[in-house]
Amino acid sequence: MKRNLVYFLLLLTSNFIFLNAQVGINTTNPQGVFNIDGAKDNPATGVPSVAQQANDVAVTVGGNMGIGTTVPTNKLHVNGSDPLRLQGVGAGNSSTDPLLVIDANGVVKNIGTLGALSIPSPAVFRLETSQNNFLQTQGAGGSQVVPMSIIKNSIPGMTYNAGTSTITFPAGTYQMTFVYEAGHNATGCTISSYFVDFPLNATTSRIHSTASHVEGGISSHGGTITYATTLPANRNWTIALGRGQSGNCSGAGMSLAGTSTQLLVFRIGD
Repeated sequence: MKRNLVYFLLLLTSNFIFLNAQVGINTTNPQGVFNIDGAKDNPATGVPSVAQQANDVAVTVGGNMGIGTTVPTNKLHVNGSDPLRLQGVGAGNSSTDPLLVIDANGVVKNIGTLGALSIPSPAVFRLETSQNNFLQTQGAGGSQVVPMSIIKNSIPGMTYNAGTSTITFPAGTYQMTFVYEAGHNATGCTISSYFVDFPLNATTSRIHSTASHVEGGISSHGGTITYATTLPANRNWTIALGRGQSGNCSGAGMSLAGTSTQLLVFRIGD
């Protein structure tokens, strides 16, 4: 019975001592609850220098762990040149995953997604081949599909059906710019008027462009039509150009120029 009591007292005493001690590996002067002196250069007394701490690992009473420092200020504090390397990191989702930044003190923080920050993501479409007699069968208010190719798409979730010239959008706010270059050699054609029915939520919004030019074969004309819009998820929209009300050009003779006719789409936020 006495032997068991002695063992109990020894165990209790050793635990008490352990809870109030600091553990050092390669050092007789640990700087925290647990301190590894990787280079064996901690002085026997006093606080080691910054250079001496470069190879140290320390855990403080407050639960902070330091690598390259014995005075960590965060739960994990790494000090050194190029202090962090993550190998084999999987691909993220630019629509839903937050971005990480480092503040002036080196603390990693979350600043939100690309969409929340309204950082523009572009998509570029281009008419590769000129379209002769474009809008020939369309009177004022009529439109015709423009068969464009997709040149660049950095908008996550956006798809394009080149066979129907149809874009499927993810939800968001967009700026869309239709750039056209054309010619019309019909007699009396001195004012060209075109429009684009841009998508807006579940409907469309018509925006016109009108220009005057010289009659005949040199009647080259072009314009830019820009619109900002909001769209729900999976909104489909077909790229098309229409004949406006205010022009006097109609019938055959119009040529919609290839490579000069483009559509620029920017997703500018959620």
